[in-house]
Amino acid sequence: IRDFLDLKKNSGEERRRAHALFPAIWLNDLFMKRVEADEMWTLFDPFEVTELTTLYGEDFEKRYMELENSEDIITKEKVSAKNLWKEMLRSYFETGNPFLTFKDAANKANPNKHVGVIRSTNLCTEIFQNTAPNTYKTRFTFEDGTTEAYDENEMLTVDNGTTKPAKKVTALDSLNGKQIWIVDKEKTDGDTAVCNLASVNLSKVNTQEDLERVVPIATRMLDNVIDLNFYPLAKVKKTNEKSRSIGLGVMGEAQMLAEAGIEWGSHEHLTKVDEVMESFSYYIIRESSNLALEKGAYPTFEGSDWSKGIFPIDKANENACKLVDRGGLFGYNHDWAALREKVKTDGMRNGYLMAIAPTSSISILTGTTQAIEPVYKRKWFEENLSGLIPVVAPNLTADTWHYYTPAYDLDQNVLIKAGAIRQKWLDQGQSLNIFITLDKASGKYLNEIYMNAWKFGLKSTYYLRSQSPESSNDIEDRSMECVGCQ
Repeated sequence: IRDFLDLKKNSGEERRRAHALFPAIWLNDLFMKRVEADEMWTLFDPFEVTELTTLYGEDFEKRYMELENSEDIITKEKVSAKNLWKEMLRSYFETGNPFLTFKDAANKANPNKHVGVIRSTNLCTEIFQNTAPNTYKTRFTFEDGTTEAYDENEMLTVDNGTTKPAKKVTALDSLNGKQIWIVDKEKTDGDTAVCNLASVNLSKVNTQEDLERVVPIATRMLDNVIDLNFYPLAKVKKTNEKSRSIGLGVMGEAQMLAEAGIEWGSHEHLTKVDEVMESFSYYIIRESSNLALEKGAYPTFEGSDWSKGIFPIDKANENACKLVDRGGLFGYNHDWAALREKVKTDGMRNGYLMAIAPTSSISILTGTTQAIEPVYKRKWFEENLSGLIPVVAPNLTADTWHYYTPAYDLDQNVLIKAGAIRQKWLDQGQSLNIFITLDKASGKYLNEIYMNAWKFGLKSTYYLRSQSPESSNDIEDRSMECVGCQ
């Protein structure tokens, strides 16, 4: 783990660096609890405890502690959880990596946990879908013409008494009294997630009427993308058609707030976001169900949370739910009970629906602010894969100036809370950057921010961006972001 944390550092042995990679850490709740309690953490060789990769929640904790206390000869090293957490935050601050992502928050909210597990996110940390590696079986053809197939790592005892993995058995061996003539390997393709992304411009579309009109159109468009897309590999096409996953997000939140005269981070901001994201979530779920009625549900719908009428808001983090109380009998603007019954009856066209991408390029092209972020500055230069682009906050006037608070001037815990509000309604995640000036940076502050990200149920955070408070650098570099997410 320490070598992994050093991958992006500019100092040290260059041959042990990987500057072009984007590492992320898949954190579990047990580790975060031990950091809080200042307890020890046990490091294992991942090749010896491969089962931990696919476990989460109580199952992970039970197996992890069994391995900790096991007398078996496996590689272990005990370290201070808090000190390891400090090393993670130090690397994050120095290099902007590794991204911090939360395994349990992602998998507990996975609507398709019945057919797989979420093992990671994408580069921009907004896609959370089931993935799986390729698997291999070893097939034996015996002298009598019969065949048998075994998982390549399954331990077999051949007739001479030797026990070894199936992949190590050869045509010189015999099994169960039968001589092996031919040994073949059978490959079964794993699952590869796909980013089918689009974004609704909240600066133009933020009323109930507009969201009800635009979100269904975008949903249908992305569903068509699945069928019209070019796939470089057959297994990618197979995965996409099996889950029919899309990632509709939003952009222009800062412009929406500024033009409405709402201060970033205010209670009015959190309430507005809660209302908009509720409608966003409601209309996309409803439209996917309408599509299922027209074209059929996605192949693995039965057994999913959707099929049981369980929506993202039903699995929302308790701390996040306490941030906003809109009052009323139920506190919601839509008839969720009726929609649950509709989805259980009519199905869902898409296994995954919502993901908020960074939109660093398309937001400029459409003349709005990036995704869910506050503005970098009121005027600056944006450097991305398209080049250096001058940017002014949209509709910047004497009336909106005050409401375009630069990202570095905000308490970053406000960004976490706003992210927690959005996450309540999302089945996937969001690209959420943190912005810190060097005069505010401290281990205590970073710990507070990222501990809150975990406690409020965020699934991930993206870059940790830092700059000097007196910096005259008006250039924000986004060139290292994923092409598809820009």
